[in-house]
Amino acid sequence: MSAAAPVCPPRIAPARVAAADRRPYFIASDVVLDGQRLRDRNGFVTALGVRALRRAGLPVPAAMLDALQQCRSARGGFRFWPERAHPDWAPRLPDDADDTAIMLLELLRAGRISHADAHRTACLAIARRRIAQLPLLRPPWLRVGVFATWSRDGIRRDLVDCTATANVLALFAHLRLAHLPGVREAAGMLAAALRWAGDDELRAASLSPFYPDPAEFVLALEHAAECGAPTADELHRLAATTAWGRDAPARSERADHAVCGSPYGMAAWRSPELARLRAWARRSGAMRHRDLQAELDEQITAMA
Repeated sequence: MSAAAPVCPPRIAPARVAAADRRPYFIASDVVLDGQRLRDRNGFVTALGVRALRRAGLPVPAAMLDALQQCRSARGGFRFWPERAHPDWAPRLPDDADDTAIMLLELLRAGRISHADAHRTACLAIARRRIAQLPLLRPPWLRVGVFATWSRDGIRRDLVDCTATANVLALFAHLRLAHLPGVREAAGMLAAALRWAGDDELRAASLSPFYPDPAEFVLALEHAAECGAPTADELHRLAATTAWGRDAPARSERADHAVCGSPYGMAAWRSPELARLRAWARRSGAMRHRDLQAELDEQITAMA
C-alpha cells in the first residue's frame, strides 16, 4: 500500500472507551530481565504513543491520557508506572525528569493539566535538580549544571541521559522556560555529546543510559526542535545525518526496536504495539476526515 493511500488505525488497545466505564489504557510492552520475558504496561511507553498521535495531528484516545494521569505521584512529578500498578519485579523508583517531561507536556497539550500546574511542576520536579559534581571518571561531554535524572533530595551526582535531556528541553521550550539555569548547559552538553559520538553507534548509544537505541535520541531532538528548544533544530539535523541516526524513524517502527531500558542494558523494553502505532501515525499524519475519531475508537473497542 502506498503512503498516500488511506490506512486503517492499528489495534492499539484492548480497552473499553465508554462514558460509564472508561478504563485507563496502557500500551503493552515486553521487558527482558535476567533472561526472562515479562509482559508490562507502563506510562512511559504509552506517553510515546500519545506523542506520536498528537504530533501527527491525530486524535488521542481519552483512555491513554487517563493512563498518563495515573502515573503522577503524590510529590507532583511522574513515574514509569502508577503507584498502585507497580509490578512486583521492579524496584521502587522516585519521580524522574524524563517521565515528568514527556507526560506533563502531553497532558498539558491535551488540556488535562493547567499551564500554571505544568509550570510549577517543571520548576519543582526538574529545574531545581541539577548536577553539582562530576565523578573523576566521566564521559568528556558531561557538564556541571545539567538536569539530573531522578527527583531525589540531597543528591549532588546522578546519571545524565541525553535523550531525557532533549525531552526536558522540549517541555521547557513549550512552557517558555528556556531562560532557566540549566537550559544553556543542557544544550551545550548535547552539542558536545553529538560531536564526540560522530558516526560511532556504540558511542551514540552510551549518550543515553536509559535508551538502548540512539534512534530515540534523534526522535527526541526532532520533537524538541518542533517545540522551539534553542539549538535543537541544528542538533537534530546533525544527529539525523549520522550513520546511526539517519534511519531513526523507520527503526523506531520495527517490532524488535528497544524503546527504553535500565541503565546500560540490564533490562530492555520492546513494544510491537507502539511500533505499529508510530508507523500508522507517521503515514496518516495528513489524513483528515470527520470519521477519524470514530474509526479509532472503533478499533480500540474491538479489542476489548
